[in-house]
Amino acid sequence: MLVIDSGFTMTPMLRSPTVSKRRLAQLPALLGAGLAPGDFIPALLEALHEVIPSARNLFDHTDAQGSLLHYYVEGPVDEDIAQHYFEHFHNRREADCMPAFQSLALAPGGVRSARPLMTPQFYNSALYHEIWKPQGLHSRLEGVVRDAGGRLLGSLVLYRGPDDAPFSSDEEQALAAVLPWVARGLQAGQAARLQGTRSGPASEEAAPRYLPAPELAETLLLDAEGHLLDATAGAARLLLLATGGLTMDALAEGRAGMEAALRRVFDSGPAALGRARSLTLINAHGRFTAEARALLGHLDGPGSPATLVTLRRLEPHAVALHRTLRQLPLTAGQLQVCAALCQGHGAADIAQLQGVAHSTVVDHIRKIYRALGVGSVHELCRRVESEMATGP
Repeated sequence: MLVIDSGFTMTPMLRSPTVSKRRLAQLPALLGAGLAPGDFIPALLEALHEVIPSARNLFDHTDAQGSLLHYYVEGPVDEDIAQHYFEHFHNRREADCMPAFQSLALAPGGVRSARPLMTPQFYNSALYHEIWKPQGLHSRLEGVVRDAGGRLLGSLVLYRGPDDAPFSSDEEQALAAVLPWVARGLQAGQAARLQGTRSGPASEEAAPRYLPAPELAETLLLDAEGHLLDATAGAARLLLLATGGLTMDALAEGRAGMEAALRRVFDSGPAALGRARSLTLINAHGRFTAEARALLGHLDGPGSPATLVTLRRLEPHAVALHRTLRQLPLTAGQLQVCAALCQGHGAADIAQLQGVAHSTVVDHIRKIYRALGVGSVHELCRRVESEMATGP
């Protein structure tokens, strides 16, 4: 499995992690939100940290035969390590010490325990010393995601570092409980995306709201000819996601591929790159903004133009809403009702949408008001929006 650059801020050392059953029960509210896969996966990886503590998470999208299509990782991608992994280890030397990636094709849906890799053979292997150890990674817990019909969808991987506690049996069971929800979330998002494509552009009123994601913006500096001069640690990952996804082929192109991607974004010419531009990029991997701003005399003296490109990922309002609600003292049922209220649904609509009795929804609303110290839907939405504005 591909892992990522140590520039990503690791979570604190996980000495005695325990599964948060409340967080686990809250996950279906996010997984059932009908998010497109490009929005669903990063939201899932983030929320999983609250259920099963880990240093970083990733999801490998595969075809039904187990071939890697593209992946989503947290944090910056180390391009050199990524290329080294794909050139020498992916379905090659990794089989010396662990199941090769292609073994997913025959793996049943469910959890692959961390324990089989915690052996001297693995920790003395080239894979560990050349790919894992340089990035501070030591153990992994993997979930093989298949749909109800058994079709392979991908692999969900949680990593921990050398100073972290091993993954426990309770955590393996928690991940096993999550996997069917992940499959349903992916399929619901894909179905909603296809339906939206067939029905044409959504109205402005019906279109989902997007907000800047909590991760930092990334920047790239280019010279007058469009050649890359410098970039922040996570720029390659974000640029590749914004222009077609993280794939083996995209990473193999390296710096030249990044320059070509920027030219495609900004109308394929150095002159175009030198003009101030602001674009929104939408593809299967999410929604992004790209802003280009001309700089003068940055490196080679007065009059020497350069271009600063700033990339940001956006996320649906529903993702930010669920992140905020997970931090409030709400049960799983209350969270789902609260989210629906904040999205403009009345009690009768919520009961129908969730398949529960109207009295159950009314009881949830009463308890939500009491827990959050509000007296109306208006006050509730104002409280939640205020919490969202303060950020994670």
